[in-house]
Parts: sequence; C-alpha cells; structure tokens
Amino acid sequence: MQKVDMRRCHWMNEPEYYILNENKLILATEPHTDLWCRTYYDTVRTNAPILYYHSTEDGTVTVRCEFKFKAPFDQCGLVVYITENCWFKMCVEYMDNASSRLSTIVTMNGYSDWSSMNISSDIESMYFRLHRRGFDFKVENSFDGQHFKQMRIFHLDPLGQPLRVGIYACSPLDSSFDATFTQFTFDVCRWQKYKGE
Repeated sequence: MQKVDMRRCHWMNEPEYYILNENKLILATEPHTDLWCRTYYDTVRTNAPILYYHSTEDGTVTVRCEFKFKAPFDQCGLVVYITENCWFKMCVEYMDNASSRLSTIVTMNGYSDWSSMNISSDIESMYFRLHRRGFDFKVENSFDGQHFKQMRIFHLDPLGQPLRVGIYACSPLDSSFDATFTQFTFDVCRWQKYKGE
C-alpha cells in the first residue's frame, strides 16, 4: 500500500479556499457546486472541485472523509470522472439534522442514477474504498476503516478517455462547509478476480 501524494494530484474546478499538503486536504466548498446530470432535476452541473490523479492500472483506492455539513445536499466523497456525460461518485450527502444519505451515483450517456441509504447526521466521518478491475468497479464504505461493506458493483466505458480518480466536495445550494480528506492510499487490487462457477 502506498500513500497518494496529494501535492502531485491535479485539480478539476480548483476551489478558491483550500489547504493542501502531502497527506491532507481541507477544502471549503463554494455555493451552487455539484455533480449531477439531468435525471429528474433536469440540470447539468459538473462544477464540483475534484482533486484527482490519472488511473492507468487496476488497484484499490481508499480515503477518509471528515465533514461538518450545513445545508441539504452538502456532500463529499470519492469520484471517477471521465467526461461530463460519464462519471461515478460515492459520498455522504446531508439531508437534515436527523439523517444523511450514503450514496452512489453512476452517470452514463448524460443521465445520473442515484442509489442511497439513510444514516444518522451525527456521523461526521466516513471511509470510502474503490476497487478497479479493468473498467469494472466495486465500491465499499466503512465507519471505522477496518470493516468495509459493499455498496455497489458497476461498469464504466471510458470511450478512449483517461480515468480521473479523486476526491471531491460540493454544496449544491447556497452553502459552504469544510471537508477534510486523509489516508488517501493506493494498493494492489483487493477485489479478488472472479474464477468462474
């Protein structure tokens, strides 16, 4: 396992306020930033700040997110970005004082889906893990960094485009909050290869 040196990563939609060193990113979100395409809301927003690296090989990526949300839909997590019409994100998204949503979103052909489960808004940190095998992915979450549970398996078609794997935070409404990312690591793929029936 090796740490991802965040100083060597690249910005998409670089935010105005952030603190960045080798092992930690603190990002202040800006109002009206989001990752969503068309479905139900009929809007396209890909202006969320993403700190990413180019992914060229199979592997497992893990990160710890800390957050103190302020308004509905404030969110942060992991993202795989190809184009504005093709990307994936997994996140915690705030709803109200009682509940937030642990979510996965796959966007294909310019339309986002949304799969989620409710968790307590008392939770202010989450570990996310993403496994890559070719263009197949398995994603998991953990409350303690030790015990991970599967959230989703999915496929993305890069259409010859590079994969950008990274971390993001955004505030779709008129809000701003601080998201902190640590323990950003890359490892050999820990999703075992399928050996058939």
